[in-house]
Amino acid sequence: MAKFSGLLRKQIGSIGDLTFKQVNGMTIVSEKITHMTNPRTDAQMRTRTRWNNIVAMYKGIRPKLNKGFENKAAGLSDFNMFMKMNMQKEPVYLTKSAVAGGACVAAPYQITQGSLPAIVITGTNQSGVTDIRLGSLDITSSTTVAQLATKVVENNADYRYGDQISFFLVKQKENEDTGIPYCQFFAAKVVLDPTSEEKLADVVNSSHGFASVDGKLGHSGNDGDCAYCWVHSRKSSGKVLVSSQSLLAANSVLAEYQGDAAYNLARSSYGMTDDVFLAPTGDSTNAGTEGGGDDEGGEGGGGL
Repeated sequence: MAKFSGLLRKQIGSIGDLTFKQVNGMTIVSEKITHMTNPRTDAQMRTRTRWNNIVAMYKGIRPKLNKGFENKAAGLSDFNMFMKMNMQKEPVYLTKSAVAGGACVAAPYQITQGSLPAIVITGTNQSGVTDIRLGSLDITSSTTVAQLATKVVENNADYRYGDQISFFLVKQKENEDTGIPYCQFFAAKVVLDPTSEEKLADVVNSSHGFASVDGKLGHSGNDGDCAYCWVHSRKSSGKVLVSSQSLLAANSVLAEYQGDAAYNLARSSYGMTDDVFLAPTGDSTNAGTEGGGDDEGGEGGGGL
């Protein structure tokens, strides 16, 4: 059992093999009770070794995720939702030492959930393109917000003036001294205002996520190993509506931390070795059975 504050202080309920509850303003976390004699089963270790990367990703992107989970139940936090959805994704396993060193691997986690139609992203690596049609607009350094807004609304029935398009980017980096992977987090947004004469490049800080690619909004330029996506949001009757989006991983580092080899390495870092299938979970204590009798009437006993 452990006590948490800060990021985990409002967590309640269960995720994986862990249970959270609030006691005197603090969060108490414990493993679910099972009937197994070994508290660190394979299932529990798979939860433990994948948990930390999801937490690290949430911690980095958290400042931009407020209102990102439109339909969460009462009492659930954004953290609850982020963990719940991404514990079902393909695992990313981190060793104990990597976690202690602040490791984070950019992975294709879901970052929003809502009722607006999802932005469909096609392409791979750096060439991701959305289904947001721009008509004849070719985005340049002189393109204004009004020009973008007009073309998006005119060419896409799901968009209205006043809506927002956000671009999330997670850049994969590596500590040169330790070799531990870490991430840098960026986000840019533009409100579809048909009267704004601001330069689009100034509003989104020349983000590579606001480029015209084959007549659609897409990603251009080289952000290196990364993960990214776009989110459509709208304010309606005092509520923020969002599209459900997952990051597109363009990260060559990712594969190193996935699969059985990565899991076994992470598992062993916590002092766990491979299970021995034939080894009982407890020691035999009945001395009277030592040597074992012959269940077939003693045939063969003492015949050598």
